[in-house]
Amino acid sequence: MTGFNRRWAAVALVVILAVLAMTGCKNKGQVVEEPPIEDVENGDAVAEEVINENLAVNPLTGLLIDKEAAGRRPVAVMINNIKKALPQSGIGQADVIYETLAEGNITRLLAVFQDFDAEKIGPVRSARHYYLNFAFDHDAIYVHYGQSPQADTAIKQLKADAINGLSYLDNIMAWRDPVRLKQKGMYEHSLYTNAERLMKTWDTVKYRKAHQENWQPMLTFSEEEWTPAGQTADAVLLPFANTLTNEFHYDKETKLYKRVQYNQPHIDELTNEQLQTKNIIVQYTKITLIPNDSEGRRDMELVGSGKGVFITNGQAIPINWSKKDVRTPTKYTDEKGQVLEVNKGKTWIIVFPNNRAIELK
Repeated sequence: MTGFNRRWAAVALVVILAVLAMTGCKNKGQVVEEPPIEDVENGDAVAEEVINENLAVNPLTGLLIDKEAAGRRPVAVMINNIKKALPQSGIGQADVIYETLAEGNITRLLAVFQDFDAEKIGPVRSARHYYLNFAFDHDAIYVHYGQSPQADTAIKQLKADAINGLSYLDNIMAWRDPVRLKQKGMYEHSLYTNAERLMKTWDTVKYRKAHQENWQPMLTFSEEEWTPAGQTADAVLLPFANTLTNEFHYDKETKLYKRVQYNQPHIDELTNEQLQTKNIIVQYTKITLIPNDSEGRRDMELVGSGKGVFITNGQAIPINWSKKDVRTPTKYTDEKGQVLEVNKGKTWIIVFPNNRAIELK
């Protein structure tokens, strides 16, 4: 090879090496900035796995929530529902709400919370013995302020995990709303708690935090949302007494039922929003006055079986209910005897006198 040719060969070799070097750098950059498709997919799978590890199904709604909260026993709080006590606070965060008659022609609520952080819940009221059945339905801690004689006996006999604020726990669990205290006749409607205080009180009394190993949720949720083939239920009227009819009205856009009572939207003071629910379960049972009770307190048959109505997505179907004993969760089935699957979301359970009837419109 001549000197001229050797020089051109050397130049060509340098050019080739430079091009290869540039290509190598570019390819190296692509690996960092744009991983192969399979690497991206694997990354997504890892991220999803991490997310799922932090979440679990809420046994009260069927929806995913924080894993720690999902594994914890819920808290069931007695809520004053007399007109004078409105508006209530914090119950919009409840996953399940029970409603049934107390003494007089009024209802009292039991708000059951799984994952919550409400800064104000109440007003909190005293226990009635039959509400223990509802707390046991979910293995919940029963929270109240004072109790009827019947409730006092039942809590002791059943050794229920109950937190009574009218005790040495008063200043830990609750406080009096200063605004309501200044209003005439509002003292008994002025007691409140919140998520932080409830957890602190729970730690104080040292009740079990996790469900027992063999525990099973009361509600069964459908994997796919469904609409029953039944009676139209755009409005649900609940005439508890001749002087008291509470209502739910179906919103076709949100597919939720909005709550109305005392002829007004039922509002949560913390959010100023109307209470709403995905499912309504009406449980008919025998409700009677306790003989010779000076306050006209009531009793009801909650262990046994009876009829009911399931309402969701604007439709209502007949159901049956049964409860083996106080501590065993209530079981809901359809007319064929199959376990009732409710839609995922909040549920309002109405325990209603079997000598009256709800109205569907």
